[in-house]
Amino acid sequence: MDYKELQDQLNYKFKNLELLELALTHKSFSNSNNNERLEYLGDSILNSIISQYLFKRFTNEKEGLLTRMRAYLVKAETLVIKGEEFALGDYIKLSKGTANLSKDRKNSILEDAFEAIIGAIFIDGGWEHVNTVTLNIFNKNLLALSEDMSFKDAKTELQELLQSMKYDLPKYIIEDAGGGMFSCVVAFQGLSFESTGLSKRIAETNVAMKVLAHIKKINE
Repeated sequence: MDYKELQDQLNYKFKNLELLELALTHKSFSNSNNNERLEYLGDSILNSIISQYLFKRFTNEKEGLLTRMRAYLVKAETLVIKGEEFALGDYIKLSKGTANLSKDRKNSILEDAFEAIIGAIFIDGGWEHVNTVTLNIFNKNLLALSEDMSFKDAKTELQELLQSMKYDLPKYIIEDAGGGMFSCVVAFQGLSFESTGLSKRIAETNVAMKVLAHIKKINE
């Protein structure tokens, strides 16, 4: 596969192209030679780069706000969007049996591949290169950042919104959906909202986002 366009988008040319190929190899394609280790590494490096940036930029802010800022910047939804911007779905090697995966599962694969690429760039080029590439990728997100923004997660935001509207707090009903996935259902005003995730927390967050979107839409 030709990775020239992807490397141009990343603004980084790999010395060892096999690292990029490995970063884009899902475990369903190869159980022994896949991107899981690079994803693990990339996750840690991404958090370190963003932490360092926030520490240097917001010199007077306390640890709590910096932590919420970092979580906001590297949350799963953002990493999926980054993966889509680079069209990683066109490059990821998957087994044929994954053709009918759920949207949540596909998003998780995109997120993991993006983090694996960060890990691959670090191995290939070192800290200076991966730091530059990562900050360029997140440039718009970082420029839009302000201490005045709300960095609450979807569950907290939904809870506070419902309290302000004098509604009962949401009840999250979690079930094992199989295949390593969890489903979560929340009832609101006679409607049922459902979502899935690779963990109970992610499933709850996803369904909270759906309820928030519904409330905001009907109040437009």
